[in-house]
Order: sequence, then C-alpha cells, then structure tokens
Amino acid sequence: MKNKTLLLGMMVLIPFSLLNLSCEKDSPNKILQQELPQPDIDKFAENLENYINWNNDEPIGWSYSISKNGVLRKARAFGSARTAVDGQLDFKTTKKINVASVSKFYTAIAVMQLLEANDLTIDDKIAPYLPPGWWNVGPGVNDLTFRELLTHTSGLQSTNSDFSNTLSYAGIKTCIETGVVNSKDPNYLNVNFALFRILIPSLWRNLPNGPYVDLNSDNSTQFVYQAYMLQNVFQPIGLNNIDCVPEGRTVSTLYYNVNNQNSGSGLYYGDWTAISGGGGFFMTTIEMAAVNAYFEHSELLLSKAQRDIMKDNRIGMDNGIGSMELHGKYYGKNGSISNSGQGVLIQIEMFPLNGIDCVVTMNTQGVTFKNSSLKRTIYEAYNDSWE
Repeated sequence: MKNKTLLLGMMVLIPFSLLNLSCEKDSPNKILQQELPQPDIDKFAENLENYINWNNDEPIGWSYSISKNGVLRKARAFGSARTAVDGQLDFKTTKKINVASVSKFYTAIAVMQLLEANDLTIDDKIAPYLPPGWWNVGPGVNDLTFRELLTHTSGLQSTNSDFSNTLSYAGIKTCIETGVVNSKDPNYLNVNFALFRILIPSLWRNLPNGPYVDLNSDNSTQFVYQAYMLQNVFQPIGLNNIDCVPEGRTVSTLYYNVNNQNSGSGLYYGDWTAISGGGGFFMTTIEMAAVNAYFEHSELLLSKAQRDIMKDNRIGMDNGIGSMELHGKYYGKNGSISNSGQGVLIQIEMFPLNGIDCVVTMNTQGVTFKNSSLKRTIYEAYNDSWE
C-alpha cells in the first residue's frame, strides 16, 4: 500500500472521467480476445431495459451504466426520483441514491488497504483493534478474524432490522459483549460490516503518523471512518463529495413501491452516518461505475494481489450464481432496503472475462423481474448479449 493514500488530510485528486479510466495497454491476450466472440454492449443495454421493464411494472425511477475496460459505454436513466405527489424530479444517472449494502464493497476495499498497510492478512484476529477499556469481549471474540467478519461467518448475534439500535455504537458494543454464540456457517449480518466503522479507525491510527481517534467515542469513530473512506477510497479516484448524508430534504431521492406510480408518498432516508459501515453511502450511478472501473481496471485502490483476495473470497461481494455464469466468474454486490414494501434496490456487477462492469440503481421495491431478481436479470441480459 502506498503511503500517499494513508495520510490524514492528504487529497489525491484525479480528474473524474469514466472516459479515461483504462490504464492497461493491449496485451497479446487482449488482442486475441478481441477476435473471439464478445458480448454486444448495445444488446446488453437493450436487454437490460427490456428485461427490467418487461412486466409493465417498471420502477418509479431507475438508471444503469455499462462500462468496458473502465470506459463508460452506456448510461441511461428513466422515471422519477420524486413523483408528482412529492414534487416531481426526474431520475438521473447523476442523481444521488442510498446505495444500501453496496456500501459493504467500499468498506471492504478500505479494510484490504489497511490490512496491507499494517502487514496483516484477512486471517489475523480483530481483538487487538477493538476499543480498549470498557468493552468486555464475549466468548469467541478473541479468536474472531477479519475474514470471518468480511465473509459473514462470524457467528455473532444480531438481526438485520432495527438499524438505529443494532448498528449503532451501543448495538455493536452489545454484540461484541454477547460474543460468538452462533455457528460460523454463512449468515449475512449487517453488524459484521458496521463493526468496521470502529475497526477502520483503529487500524488507521495504528499506522505511523496515523490520526488520533478515541475508540471509546461514537462521534470520534464515526468521523474518522468517514474521513478514511473519503480520503482513501473516493477522493483518489476523483469523487470528492461522498458520504452518508442525503441531498436536501426537498430535493433528495425518495423511495417507493412499484404501485406508487400515481399515488402514495415516497420514503425519505436521512443521515446514515451513525449506523454506517455496512450501508448508507449516497452516490450516483456514475460514481458507482467509477469505483467499479478503478477497482477492476487499475491498481490505484488496491494491488492486484489484494483485489484477487477480495474476489476469491467474495469479500464485500455476494456469491455468484454458478449455473448462470456462462462466461467466466461474475462478481457483484446487491443493496436492498424495504420498509413496508417501499425502498431501494441496487446491483453492481463485474464481468472480468470481457472487462465489462454494470451498475443498476432503482428507488423502487416490488418490481417483477424477468428472471426473479435484479441480479439474475442482469446476468441474463449479459448472457443474451453474446454475439
């Protein structure tokens, strides 16, 4: 890990343009690859639009982007960020939306940076980096590893509801004090990544010239987590305005059910800073596409070795669907929040065989997809685009 990305206050700015992201020169393998059958990007885009809207219950607002080798090739938006009932605003590829659990992908990038900088691996234990003093660790926590948090195999006790309590500083402290009381079979829990809101500041302060942080302070850990994410994940790729605070209340994206096309107010998602780590960044489709591009097609955020560890272990990513992965491995992350049927649905996908990356965002729950889920629908749209 290069020190330039680990200094508090240092800002590494790169002009943000997806039109200039590819840093890899053509190799003989790439040249050969270009002569083999390839997916048709125009067809992929057409399939996405048709497969998402196929049942005449299209999302209230949605957008997508498709990039190849870090170069933005397609980006379109449809519908409304706010319906007429809420003060009509069009949905755009540059409109902020709560990216929900896709935030885990970004948090995982930060963790991999800091593990490398601290000469640690994903199999090292988290206990030395927990707040000292008044946190009493429960059974099994002293043996808990970064891998187990990052792959949802921690065995910790929590739920994926009541975020203001379970993902708060107090909720995380209670979880650690309860300890590892469940089996270590895969069990998706938001608290596994919310804990990195404390561990990332701890790992950062452990470095030479690391920032001061009071690990026993909720406000201090929140601030330093956000500072690290901005300065070392987002700003290095030219994204200077990413955090867990939405746009102003009267102009922010609202969240709906598909049946709210002509009636019903949308939900407002406020400031997620105090429960962040596993969710809550507000980003545009184009901003999300930029992170995909730099992650997959450069070594600015992570070395190839660290990126391979993430992909091999699905760190910050969901499992693939083997039966549908017809052209190499597919890597992605879902984000979904639903409150009484209203909410957000996000999917990022990377198709490394051809250097294609895709982002789909929608402010709507309840859409009937052509292939049962947004993820499967994206897979099908990509698979059906091959020449």
